[in-house]
Order: sequence, then structure tokens, then C-alpha cells
Amino acid sequence: MYSRILVALQFVLIGLVLIPKQTVTFCPFWWFFILASTAFAIWTFMHNRLGNFNIVPDIKESAKLITTGPYRFIRHPMYSSLFFGMLGVVCYLSHWVNWLFLALLIVVLYLKASKEERLWCDHHEGYSCYKEHSKYFIPFIL
Repeated sequence: MYSRILVALQFVLIGLVLIPKQTVTFCPFWWFFILASTAFAIWTFMHNRLGNFNIVPDIKESAKLITTGPYRFIRHPMYSSLFFGMLGVVCYLSHWVNWLFLALLIVVLYLKASKEERLWCDHHEGYSCYKEHSKYFIPFIL
């Protein structure tokens, strides 16, 4: 139930971020964030097919640990992609309410990732070693 609530919150917050309040571009490179996140998502899907992918932060019984492509550097590249895409939108719309919803979305993505981390540790014996050599969301940083 908790997993489904997190997914619902994620989609609600994405929708709220996308609702324009005003358009005052905060960053002239907002489009870069959106293009980069799209390219990053495509790269991620090239390494983790839909059959292995799960939007709900639960581990499928047949799930395989992916450690290639973006997964070499970060454990949750789809969340990173979503964050940077929404950052581009918020930089374009640049209203404090959009920034608030983005911050809440980051919290939800962190909660989802934390739950997945706990489940992966139970599901795959090599996950603890994988965690030592990769970051959560941003390569070499976080």
C-alpha cells in the first residue's frame, strides 16, 4: 500500500509541477535539463528493459540487478532523469509554488529509492557491494 501511495504522490506532484503559474524563465538553459533528462532516460531504458523495470518501489520476483550503462554510476537513473526534466520545467516556469512541488517530488523520489534499496539488499546478495561503487542519484556526488 505504501508503495502505491508513493507512486500516486509522484504522479500528482509531477502534474502540479507542470501546471504553469507564470512564465518567467529563471535559467536560460531550461531546455538543456529537459533534453539531457530525455537522453538519460533513453540510455537507462536501453539497459533496463520494461520487463525488469517497475514504477512501484517493489522488487519483481524475476528482477535482475542491472549494473551497466547509467547503472554503473547511479542506482536510480530514472529518478534522476525525472528530477532533471522537472528541474527544466521549473526553471522555465519559475514560480515558487513549482519549486515547492519539485522539492516535494524529490522527497517522494528519495522515499521510493530508500524503499527499493532496502528491498534490493534482501533480494540480491551483491547489492551491498554494488552500493559501495555507485551513488544514489548523481554520479560521483550523491
